[in-house]
Amino acid sequence: MTVTTDDTPAPRRDEAGTAPGDRPFRPDVQGLRAVAILLVVLYHASIPGMSGGYVGVDVFFVISGFVITGVLLRERASTGRTSIRAFYGRRARRIIPAATLVIIATVLATFFFLGSATGWTTAVDGKWASVFLANFHFAGTATNYLASQSPPSPLQNYWSLAVEEQFYIVYPTAFLVVAAFMTWVSFRVRLGALLGATIVGSYVLSIVMTTSNPSAAYFSPFTRAWELALGGLLALTSDTLRRLAPLVAAGASWLGLGGILLAAFIFSSTTAYPGSLVAIPVLGTALVIAGGTAQPAHGAELVLRLRPFQLLGLVSYSLYLWHWPILTIAAQRDGKTTLPVAENVVLVALALLLAVGTYALVENPIRHSRILMTRRWASVATGLCLMASSLAVTTFEVHRYNASATTASIANAASGTACPYPTKEQIASMHYAAGSGRRASGGAGAPPRTRMVVVGDSTACTLLLGLAAVGPSYGIRVESGGVIGCGIVSGRLAPYYYNGLDLLAYTKTCQSRARAAEASAFRLGKPDIILWSSTDERSAIAIHTPTGNEVLLQGSPRWRKVMLRRMDTRLQQFIATGATVVLLLQPPFVDAGSPTRPTTKDADFARLNSMLRQIAARHPGHIGVLDLSARVCPSGPPCPYRVGGLIIRPDDEHYESAGSLWVATWLVPRVLSTVRNTS
Repeated sequence: MTVTTDDTPAPRRDEAGTAPGDRPFRPDVQGLRAVAILLVVLYHASIPGMSGGYVGVDVFFVISGFVITGVLLRERASTGRTSIRAFYGRRARRIIPAATLVIIATVLATFFFLGSATGWTTAVDGKWASVFLANFHFAGTATNYLASQSPPSPLQNYWSLAVEEQFYIVYPTAFLVVAAFMTWVSFRVRLGALLGATIVGSYVLSIVMTTSNPSAAYFSPFTRAWELALGGLLALTSDTLRRLAPLVAAGASWLGLGGILLAAFIFSSTTAYPGSLVAIPVLGTALVIAGGTAQPAHGAELVLRLRPFQLLGLVSYSLYLWHWPILTIAAQRDGKTTLPVAENVVLVALALLLAVGTYALVENPIRHSRILMTRRWASVATGLCLMASSLAVTTFEVHRYNASATTASIANAASGTACPYPTKEQIASMHYAAGSGRRASGGAGAPPRTRMVVVGDSTACTLLLGLAAVGPSYGIRVESGGVIGCGIVSGRLAPYYYNGLDLLAYTKTCQSRARAAEASAFRLGKPDIILWSSTDERSAIAIHTPTGNEVLLQGSPRWRKVMLRRMDTRLQQFIATGATVVLLLQPPFVDAGSPTRPTTKDADFARLNSMLRQIAARHPGHIGVLDLSARVCPSGPPCPYRVGGLIIRPDDEHYESAGSLWVATWLVPRVLSTVRNTS
């Protein structure tokens, strides 16, 4: 969510954000901005009772459509034409300077506070945010394997800024087209018909898409277009709205404000959104604006025009840009999904200070710069240069920390695909830990003569970078035989349905894909060591029976019998290659939201590790066992989010590049020692 990016109505007449005949400055609209940003910020700060504060973004969308249409109508009334160049010049001065500043600051802060892996993914997000395509980017990654399990991006608030900019690309052109055709019909009628059709079509699409694909519906400009169009329709009909009876206008404004607040208090994260219920805050906003057009003496403007609301409305854009990355980075720094309310309040105060400074020193001076306003192309050129600067910084950071791509690229890979192997450049960058000049390992530096194949799921994939960097110093060449989202022996996992879609349907081919990935690694050379690292074998499975498919719940006697048989079969296949198999006992995942509380998953990992020990005992002389918890979870469950001051698994499950290296420096020599003791 993000705040509106329209021309904030200020007590000046050079950029009035209302239609001709309306007041150049609407205190009630300015106050609505303050209400909207308060709802969003309090929601993100986890203030009790504000479970639906995300509706503030819908308030901003309506305001934005109202103001942008008002600007275009005023220009047409005063000059008889619509200047696309002037329109985009205003947009560039208003939006891009503050947006650029926050993108660059957020990317750099994420690298500094959260490490290279999270910094890398944030820099990728920043590239999309720089060109106002963040909504499509986040919609695309919402269902990706690793990204869907990761904490939210510090730049995720840029999605709605992108929605608005996409609207601004289309709307002025549509405005010109409407003006050029069917001129025998009133312009307001023609534009009203277009806006009305957009409102109906987009709202219906919002309902349909929220049912079938909620992630896409949330981020889509097509499901949100009706909110902006409704604001435009309010501006278009301001002449009619001005004639509302005072009592009706006042009642409408209070009813609308009540609807917004009601949605903020009763909606929650489980509400199907935007869907049909988005109409409550959207229509509520429309009622406040419509009622305020008639200037009733006792309307909601009595509250909205108060000075605190007016001042907060002025900095609402900058405040939204700053508050989300600050809250998100601080929480992830502490290994939590959110910080306590008291700490969040302090962070919001910091965001407010930065917002005031940004408004005073960046946003307002550039927006009203006489140099930019009086030169036709200067504003657009400045905006393009600023966009290029943020794109350049984020692109540089992506390539600078390209080693993190081995972890982050898994977030963008489809489940069931082979693990991406680190490039030579990525491995080379790991030879110096955290830029300190320290060698990644202290081995003898012998040329690689031992081949080690890593098999397993995505957790094994994220260990590859560190293993590939450390291995050569111990004479080990590391190969990958892992598959993202697939265990070594688990096979078809029990279905997991979300909105009628089985998200684990792909696992029916996991067994064949795992064997194909292993065979591909074995073809590169006979393995000496096979490192078994997988967590999927703790899950419920689906098996074929004479009467159809049956789900075996994890921990049940039949489940354990089937899993042990499958494990034993796979072990015999690995032993047949002549390699020594080293089984990694797996540490439980971290619960960043409650890092000091044991979870039910801890028992699943204990059961998995027990079975691994049991099958190892069946094959003495061929199998070794190493407990990865000794490195990653030394105090036992619940596993800490930080070990030795380092965040090892930023998404609670998978190893980031520095964490992979940290694990590998401990693991590789112990693998060799285990192999020697097993032989």
